[in-house]
Amino acid sequence: MRLHVHGIGVCGVGVDSPAGTATARLADVPIKDYARPAERRRFGRLAKLMYVAASRALADAGVADPSQLAVVAGTALGEPAVSLEMLAQIHASAGRTLSPALAPNSVHSSPAGYLTIGLKNRMPALTVSQGWLSAEAALSAAAELLDRDDAPMALVVCGDEADPEWEARLAAAGAPGLAAALAAEAFQEGAVALVVGCEPGGRKLGALAAGVVRPGPKAADLRGLLERSGALPPPDANVRLRHQAGGAAFAPLAAVALGRDPSSLVVDGPGPGSSQAGALAALTAHLTRSPRGELLLLGREIDEVGFLRYVPLTS
Repeated sequence: MRLHVHGIGVCGVGVDSPAGTATARLADVPIKDYARPAERRRFGRLAKLMYVAASRALADAGVADPSQLAVVAGTALGEPAVSLEMLAQIHASAGRTLSPALAPNSVHSSPAGYLTIGLKNRMPALTVSQGWLSAEAALSAAAELLDRDDAPMALVVCGDEADPEWEARLAAAGAPGLAAALAAEAFQEGAVALVVGCEPGGRKLGALAAGVVRPGPKAADLRGLLERSGALPPPDANVRLRHQAGGAAFAPLAAVALGRDPSSLVVDGPGPGSSQAGALAALTAHLTRSPRGELLLLGREIDEVGFLRYVPLTS
């Protein structure tokens, strides 16, 4: 099933602050512009990022009543800072003291919960966490909800936080190799939200199909699954393999499955620009280009392949 993109919203490094050259986080998430003090009082950092991105997407799509949209959130990490603080309090107090605000914020679904409360939304709400393929899984879940007529449109928001302090903590804990590997990624924290529907609407930004599949070991297996999912692109479409989701190692198999020369595939590398919004960050960058052509984003994590195929509305 194709989802039509009505509007898009972004919050994070590269939008609300200049892009960084190392692991980067916002000095201040601009949540004050979008949520009242009583609403945002218990927000974790990811909840703030997602709330701002969602609010911007709703405005971009011209949605007057967000209470009628299904909500799907995708995150790989949830709220790591909250979990770390929980562990620190438990350790410091030998398990006797724990802030009551930390426990509910430590679960992956808390950002979506705060978002639906702020939007006064009682429609279906889901949170999916599938590693670096969480954005593709979230879009697939949204397509299922709309296909079942559970809602007329859906708000899909995906992202994760990043913190340079994690590298120092890993090094101090005796894991300098992990600290160096994390530093090389230069993750930029952020969240991206899409308002999607079954028919064109809003700004009519195009259509997409997305999902996570588990193909067999052969290229023909992957090609067959992409064909059946409506994600096999024409020969002239842009194809990008996401580094975080095993792009480089996946390139030879993907090239054979798509009938392409491996050199024609763009493989994202580590370093600045590795947005924590995953596939939706790459889609957002593509939507800023003119003219916009077709795009296929691919990534692999262990034995699963995530795909996102974008088609301009004129195609």
